[in-house]
Order: sequence, then structure tokens, then C-alpha cells
Amino acid sequence: MSFSLGLLRRGRLSTMMFSLIMATAVDARAQIAAGARPTEGVIELFQSEARVLVMMQIGAGELAPMVFDTGSDGHSIDQSLVDRHRLAQVGDVIAVDGTTGNAQHLAMVALPDVSLGRLRVGSIDAAALDYDRTDAMGIISSEMFEGSLVVLELDKNRARLLPLATTSPPDGPGVPYVADIATVNLVMPDGSTLPAHFDTGYNAALSLPIALMDKVPLMAPATVVGRFKSINTEGEVYGGQIRGTIRIGPVTLENPHVSFLGELANIGLPVIRQMTLVMDPENNRSWALEPDAYPSRE
Repeated sequence: MSFSLGLLRRGRLSTMMFSLIMATAVDARAQIAAGARPTEGVIELFQSEARVLVMMQIGAGELAPMVFDTGSDGHSIDQSLVDRHRLAQVGDVIAVDGTTGNAQHLAMVALPDVSLGRLRVGSIDAAALDYDRTDAMGIISSEMFEGSLVVLELDKNRARLLPLATTSPPDGPGVPYVADIATVNLVMPDGSTLPAHFDTGYNAALSLPIALMDKVPLMAPATVVGRFKSINTEGEVYGGQIRGTIRIGPVTLENPHVSFLGELANIGLPVIRQMTLVMDPENNRSWALEPDAYPSRE
């Protein structure tokens, strides 16, 4: 689902678009961190069927499970952690739902001396909200690592950071980001291409824009398959089974079941787990590769 987010901080207003199912957050790459962000290292990840989690630590505090999200360009944190660590507010966020126009004002707070999966990453800013604590304690965006190639290898439960200045990227120019999120051009059954976000915060395989519901070949008419809940909106989700093949980088889906939601296609965990995803947040490009196809530096 798409949201327009206005970030008001120190007198500066910026607007951005990004995809999320559960929450929204501030632009990770626009943050002013205390000290240089590391460009090399390994972030340990943990997985359930529906989530990719990273353990976050603020200073010497307790570990907190956070969603490691490629489908967000910023971070969010549960209000209980804000209160516990007495995090200082440094600005405000206005999140606007792209479907309904509903807006929500959130405080932006500074998190000092953060470690993610045992890797110290310095200070970050995050939007404070009442997160679903049965799920996690917030969201960490993979887009915070400018200066690195971010190699997501879910089959190995890790994200590797490789220095952008000294590491050769994968072959080819990469696919340009759409709306500040890592993107792939999926190939539809008729041979046409469609941009789709890589979204580890989405636990289904694939969603297509709702505008395509009556245009793509389906085994049967789409029906209501569930409900979605975003930061300030909820509603019905339609789904159906595609008649034909969809190709997503190295992955081929035969007659896949899909949902129809929002304005952009979303690639979720079941597909991302079948590939290596390489992201270049500084240059806004990404590559979808076969597992172990990018072995540059262990």
C-alpha cells in the first residue's frame, strides 16, 4: 500500500512515497546520524514463517525484535520503547494514506548508539507509534546503508554490507528503484513487464495493483480473501489465481495465487527467500539473483 509522508524537521519539509502493509516511518537515508554509518559487516537475521526479524539494541539496553523491512524507506519504533529509553523527540511525521487521504501525525525520535544483529550502526531516527507487539517492536529499513551494497541472503539468515567504493556490483545496470524502494520488473503472462517492490514486510508471495484485477488472466473471478490493515486504514483484500507464468528475476511462478492491493505490485517473503537480493541504496538500484550468485567477500 502506498502512503505519502511529509517529514517536518528543523524547518525542512520533504515528501516521499513508499510501500508498506503494517506501518510507515521516516526516511532512513535523510537522517543525520551521530558518527559514520558502517559500510561493511554482517547483520544476523531471524525468521519465522511470516517475518524477517533483526534484534536491535539501544546502547546497553535489552534486545528488541524489529522487522527488517526492504519495503520501507524509514524506521518506526513502538511507543513502549520510546518511554522505556526516554527517547527525545526531534521532529514530527505526517503520514497520509494514498488510498483514502487520511493523515496521522507521529512523533519522530532519536535512537542513540544502535546495534542491529550485533553490528553497531550509530544513531538513527524513527517514527514512534503503537506497534503490534505480538508481531515485533517496530521496523528497521534496509535503506539506511548508503555507502554499502546490501546483500540480503535469507537462506543464510543474514544481510551482508559490502563497501560500495571498493566492491564491484553484480553484472548489469540494476533495476532503478520506484518510490525509493528496491524494485524488480516482473514479467507477466502476456510478456509485458510491471515494476514491483521487494517487501520483506509482506508475508504473501505476490500482490498486484488493484487496477489490474479485471485485466490479468485469472482462473476464476477475484474474490475477497481477507482484510488489510495499514497505519490508519483497513479494508478488504481481493485475490485470485493467475492463468499463466509470472517471472520475478530468477524465480518462475506457475499459475500463482495473488492478491490485489494498492497501486504497486509487491514481492513478498516466499519469493524473496528463493533469491539473493542486492540493493544499492545510494544509487537507488537493485539486482535479483540466484542464491549464491553473488559470492563477493564472505
